[in-house]
Amino acid sequence: MTQPAGQQPQGSFGAPYDPPPGAPGHGYRPPPYASHPGPYGPSAQGSYGPPSQPPGGTGPAGPGGGGRFRGRTGAIVGAVLALVLVAGGGVWFALSGDDDGGKPAAGPAPTAGQGDGKSDGEGESDAELAARLDGLREPGEAKVRWVQSLGVDLPARAMGVYGPWRAGDIVAKAFYRTVSGYSMADGAVRWSLRLPQDICGAPTQPTTDGRIVVVTEGEETDTGADCSVMQMIDLRTGKTGWTKSLPNNPDTQRRPAMAANGATVTFARPGQVHTYRAEDGQELFAAQPRDCQSYSFVSGPRMVALANCAEGHEVQEFDPASGKLKWRYAVEQGWSVEQVYSVSPLVVAMGKGDAWRLIALRDDGTYRSAIDLGTRDVDLGFAGYEVRCGGYLVVSRNRDDCEGVAADDDTFYISTKRKHVEFDVDNRIVAFDLDTGRQKWAADAPLGRRMEPMRLDGGKLLVHVAATTSRGGEIATLAPTGGEPRTLLTHPAATAAVEAGMTAAEVDYEDGRSLLTLPLVGTAEDDEAEMSTKTMLAFGE
Repeated sequence: MTQPAGQQPQGSFGAPYDPPPGAPGHGYRPPPYASHPGPYGPSAQGSYGPPSQPPGGTGPAGPGGGGRFRGRTGAIVGAVLALVLVAGGGVWFALSGDDDGGKPAAGPAPTAGQGDGKSDGEGESDAELAARLDGLREPGEAKVRWVQSLGVDLPARAMGVYGPWRAGDIVAKAFYRTVSGYSMADGAVRWSLRLPQDICGAPTQPTTDGRIVVVTEGEETDTGADCSVMQMIDLRTGKTGWTKSLPNNPDTQRRPAMAANGATVTFARPGQVHTYRAEDGQELFAAQPRDCQSYSFVSGPRMVALANCAEGHEVQEFDPASGKLKWRYAVEQGWSVEQVYSVSPLVVAMGKGDAWRLIALRDDGTYRSAIDLGTRDVDLGFAGYEVRCGGYLVVSRNRDDCEGVAADDDTFYISTKRKHVEFDVDNRIVAFDLDTGRQKWAADAPLGRRMEPMRLDGGKLLVHVAATTSRGGEIATLAPTGGEPRTLLTHPAATAAVEAGMTAAEVDYEDGRSLLTLPLVGTAEDDEAEMSTKTMLAFGE
């Protein structure tokens, strides 16, 4: 590969250039571990802007951003539903579209079983199910802390889930028109906020002070409702703060990329970039017409942007307080920047046809190394490595939401594709040297299992070993030199079927506890199965 030349900072945001061709819209249901999405696959269902638009995948969250889990963001698949959250003694808020000016109304939440509702058609509550499964665990297996079922009859359409986000002892998630906060200890609903319109964007991470800004649909246009109304929510209390409506831009995609950096939040779509102080909504800066157009920003401790410029794609870093451009790095012509796999150290994924490559950059934006991941087939998934970006979300503009990758100062970790899809699912985790781009080692998953990297923890690589229909999942670590995984937490065999049924679940681990969150709801064949769909599952002491 010819090393692309970096460029010196010039000015600030923006420019009237179209973003790159779109990636697969994820409008189909992929297998649980879909290969890295490419930039030239099938478009998403519905109209989300002109043919020239940013790649539709997402990248992973880097370190920082407060106590947020690595979650998923993305668009809801055009569903219409009347959602009633069944809460466990929390607080319920509603933002009305009537004459009350959209102010939140608080009151006791409706109550039923623990979590979102009943766990099955026979009336067993989530609390009863968790207790029963916990009673079946063997010595050495983790406690089943709580289970949550959907408990809501949705229309016959799927919708993506935003989050999970963590703030103190609250874990929050959102879908359709509802944002809810749950107790990490027992899964009880602490608060629930119902919004007047569909949620169509949110950062992958909250701000460092525990706030999130979601975007909902605004005015109806000839091509559908514009995604332009921002609403700040304090994740610790569920109370709403400021709200802002941005002008409709009919010449660009409707759905924005959202990012949180420190105490700021950025709304970004081609030709429209605004950064606000999350606490009070004060606008800090906005895009200025320049030679580049920033189409996505990344949450985390650094304000990293992806841009389409007159000469091709760039990776850029800005000061989140002033909007001043710190540096810009121009990638090799013909390559598109698709995801950010790590913010610190900075590792970005690029595509060119069926080629897949990573670029590592130093803190000052200069070239560090390249990692060649081989070729891929965006339709059939032929590739040596697997990364899950955005879950099953139909349209995602964020670029910091991939699973199956991790990085520390010196090493990048990625999981390989399953060896034999029809016969077994064991794979490897491969480590690459970020200074040379060369492979350092590869560690095998346990026989018949699949293993993927999560994050670094105390100098060791934290990994998730997926459940099978008869064995619970595991949280384990790999030494800096590889070797065999060392188990930290074993999920009970009694919950294996439930766990395995949570297809492509987000898996998080902190303080000896694990949490699985379903990224997509509304796909069950009938109402009863839908209401009993397990959406969250928590383990640990």
